[in-house]
Amino acid sequence: MTVTRRRLPNGLEVTQVDPGEAALLYREIFVEKSYLRDDFPVTSPRVVFDIGANIGLASMFFKQCFPGAFVVAAEPGPDPYLALRENFARHVPGGVTHNVALAERGGVARFGYYPAAPAESGLYADPAGETELAKRLLMESGFTEPEAERFSRERHRLSYVECRTVTLSELIRETGVDRIDLLKIDVEKSECDVLAGIEEPDWARIRETVIEVHDVDGRLARVLALLRGHGFQVRTCQENRLSGTDMHMLFATRTD
Repeated sequence: MTVTRRRLPNGLEVTQVDPGEAALLYREIFVEKSYLRDDFPVTSPRVVFDIGANIGLASMFFKQCFPGAFVVAAEPGPDPYLALRENFARHVPGGVTHNVALAERGGVARFGYYPAAPAESGLYADPAGETELAKRLLMESGFTEPEAERFSRERHRLSYVECRTVTLSELIRETGVDRIDLLKIDVEKSECDVLAGIEEPDWARIRETVIEVHDVDGRLARVLALLRGHGFQVRTCQENRLSGTDMHMLFATRTD
């Protein structure tokens, strides 16, 4: 797909890949503030890492909320990364982008890419499962079953691209920061791999994190145990529209 420009309801002009997806992400991030809570983050972050940045709307939102923050974004999808770079150039001054996937180890991996639904792409792409979830959500929003079936299948036609993988600890060293005040992870079922790529000394550098977790094979319990074992107080929540799905949001703050 080719990237295009649009003006968001808040007046910002952004580069996008899919108009419908960009509109949904805008609502979730800027209107519903899905990555923030009244008491999260506890303090204004000076260093923000946006892992699974897509076209950069979360990075733009964080920069708007915390103007003094240095923002680092990672996105492996080819089209979203083109949009991400343009959006950083216009709206995230001083920020840094990386065309990589975060993983347990560095190297090269096969990235499952949905050109018509780039935000759902990932190293663990599941076309059948993601099509079924999209169909359900579309029907709940008013689509007929045949319409929802057709639209969800069209959006989840999968292709594969090779991408570079790095660990979070490698990205910390490559970026040259000594701390991460706010770590956002939204990587479509790769969240355990991202956390596994944190070397033990680097856990102490992370102050707060917000993570979307797909609770497959007990993953939610494992992530909770890992974060609590590294000194974080963690809360979980689930949006009403995602009730009954495996998708949960975690908000974690270091307690020391």
